[in-house]
Amino acid sequence: MKKTIYYSDPLQDDFAITNGRIPKKSIDADYRYTHRSLLWRASSFVLYRLIVTPLVLLIMKLFFGLKIRNRKALRGLKHGYFLYGNHTNGIADSFMPALLSFPKKASIVTAPDAASIPLLGKVVEMLGAMPLPSDYGGMKHLISAMKSRLRHQTITIYPEAHLWPFYNGIRPFTDKSFQYPLMMNAPTAGFVITYRQRKFLRSLPPLITVTVSDVIYPEEVQSKKELRDRIYDFMCRVVREENSYAYIEYKLRGEFTDENSRSV
Repeated sequence: MKKTIYYSDPLQDDFAITNGRIPKKSIDADYRYTHRSLLWRASSFVLYRLIVTPLVLLIMKLFFGLKIRNRKALRGLKHGYFLYGNHTNGIADSFMPALLSFPKKASIVTAPDAASIPLLGKVVEMLGAMPLPSDYGGMKHLISAMKSRLRHQTITIYPEAHLWPFYNGIRPFTDKSFQYPLMMNAPTAGFVITYRQRKFLRSLPPLITVTVSDVIYPEEVQSKKELRDRIYDFMCRVVREENSYAYIEYKLRGEFTDENSRSV
């Protein structure tokens, strides 16, 4: 029997296991996005390049049967760029940008929770997490850090904002986060995680396919809404064409389900 999750608001409901369980750190004007310490930079390099990236590639290939389509679209980009993806897998969403962006380092705009985890907060920062700030001063620092990192890194944003594990559709999202590529005159690409049912051991999480869009250059769009719509349309088309497998059923609260379904 498939697990069933009931939702009320596709824009605000969050089903991440950390939701509500971690006291959120205040990300204000005092938060440091940039570290000049040689020890910090060396530790970040070793952790990101020599430990986590190879380990994640191994896990994604062996356990999730990872397939990446159209990654070649990103290879001709000499400088940094933005990536926008659907938010459906805690492990893959955390590390997929590193695989797509290689050899560039990938930074990810995250909720404050990522930097609030006791002991692990600094680790996720070293791995590229850029938590969203809670005030104007913090936002100024975030934008400044984005501009600096785009010289040699990529920046990934999940515009759906909240995690719905193994969701096989695309949820609605606003155009708010699409202001950054236009503000910084940077290229943009979308990517979509879709799911394939296993032929054997079907109780295990499904296999993963990632499809990358062609690059959209800032001069090709007139507004953040147009950029958002092009990425959204691409995501919806890929999910539809790939017939992404529903490992978990998501149903609007109040819909009828049979008595054998489990709900969260």
